[in-house]
Amino acid sequence: MLGKALGRKPAETRVELPSFKPISDQPQGPDILRVLGLRRLVRWKYGRLVFQLPLLLLAVFVIIDGFTGVQYASRNVATTSVWLHYRGLLVIAIAILGNAFCAACPLMLTRGLSRRLERLLPAKLSWPRGLQNKYFVIGLLVLFFFSYEAFNLWESPWLTAWLAVGYFVAALAVDTLFPAGTFCRYVCPLGNFNFTLSTVAPTQITAVNHDICRSCEHKPCLHGRETYETRGAFDAITHQGPVRRSAFIPTSEIRNANGEGYFPGCETNLFAPAIQSNMDCTNCFNCIRACPYDNIALTLRAPAREATRSPWLRRGGIAVMVMGALLAFYGLLNAAAMVAPFHVLANNFANLTGITSDFTLLVLLFGATGILGIALPGIVSLAADRLGGNSSSTFKEAFQRWGYVLVVLGFGFWAAHYLYHFLTGALSIAPVFQHFFHIRGLGAAPDWELARLVPGRALFPIPAAVTLLYTLLATVITFRIGLRDFGRNGVLAMWPVLLFIIGFAVLGMWLLGQPMEMRGTILVN
Repeated sequence: MLGKALGRKPAETRVELPSFKPISDQPQGPDILRVLGLRRLVRWKYGRLVFQLPLLLLAVFVIIDGFTGVQYASRNVATTSVWLHYRGLLVIAIAILGNAFCAACPLMLTRGLSRRLERLLPAKLSWPRGLQNKYFVIGLLVLFFFSYEAFNLWESPWLTAWLAVGYFVAALAVDTLFPAGTFCRYVCPLGNFNFTLSTVAPTQITAVNHDICRSCEHKPCLHGRETYETRGAFDAITHQGPVRRSAFIPTSEIRNANGEGYFPGCETNLFAPAIQSNMDCTNCFNCIRACPYDNIALTLRAPAREATRSPWLRRGGIAVMVMGALLAFYGLLNAAAMVAPFHVLANNFANLTGITSDFTLLVLLFGATGILGIALPGIVSLAADRLGGNSSSTFKEAFQRWGYVLVVLGFGFWAAHYLYHFLTGALSIAPVFQHFFHIRGLGAAPDWELARLVPGRALFPIPAAVTLLYTLLATVITFRIGLRDFGRNGVLAMWPVLLFIIGFAVLGMWLLGQPMEMRGTILVN
């Protein structure tokens, strides 16, 4: 009454909307797709196809030249593009953007044929429960590394072409017999190599507004969606329509409409707002295209973020950590096999033991590396826990706590090693393609002077700088884990890990500093 008498308007009643906590702890950085101006292209229904077609075309060249071209590694598209360019560009892409090569994987173009073939089956098979972890693909990874050394894959265009064909056949067969995503998550060794290394990447799939995800009924980012201009194209009650794979969401409910039809969800069963790790994320961006609210982003984050939050405890567990540790040690072995001191050591061991078979010697080396790759980091981790005052932790618990440090070191060394070889012959792809067309009567003779991207004197400093950068990152992560889990005692707990980091870095630098076998490059051949 007094308010009316004084001529004042009554106060408006404010309704407080319920505020939800985030579904998971996700970075809040900018959307890199928006920054680069790629968001509209990525959300387009055929956006992924744009990135897949160039790699599919390259795969065709690899297979044709591998089978019919000159069987000379430095002159063949198969060996040059796969063992020199693909590996170098892969680590560069991961360090800058994330898992870009899985995003553009041409193997997934077999999905159309696999869907036709699966109609001949009574039902899809279930991937065996005992293999729903990383141990099977760890075995395939080790087999891949072993085959690379045992059969000298880098110098055989013919075997490289067969490897490419085998990959396409395997992807087709697995995706025909088992649910989509099985090949990527449980079978593909290169994909899991990318998954593990991309945990150090500066990007991650995230939900922009978790409240929207909570209120979303159908979770299309996970299960997919179907969209048509009118509801008549799809009856939500009778489920009659041109496609019946997932929930129907009318075009009118789509923000920034990105086309009609079927939009698949995540095939590796990642729920976008719950993602805390790049493990198993192929960056296919199905979730971004399927989300009707345009609520999913590829977010910029700190490269150390994932390593200090222990996300593998919730997805993958100890098997994923074992894979990360083995990758680091097999990275050292892969580089060591290219330097003279290693061959001297191997010959001395063979003479001492009386082993005359190179194959047997290689089996023993790979077995010893695998055992050392688990035992040594585990012992160091256990020592760190004991110094930190945790006398009850098990080998497994300690290994899962400190193992992220080794993953970062492993990425640093793989990146340095692959970059070293890439820099020796990055421009050689031009004369190699010239050679491809020239020997078939098309185009001029190749200019073989094109090869090295940087001067020889810079070949060591650049990879060494990469190794040093990720060594420092591993050191920072060690400090964070120690102080996070042990408080003041963390200063003591981190010392065994710091000594391990120094030893790993010194060994890596020493290997990079040795005269290295330049496999399959023009500079040698």
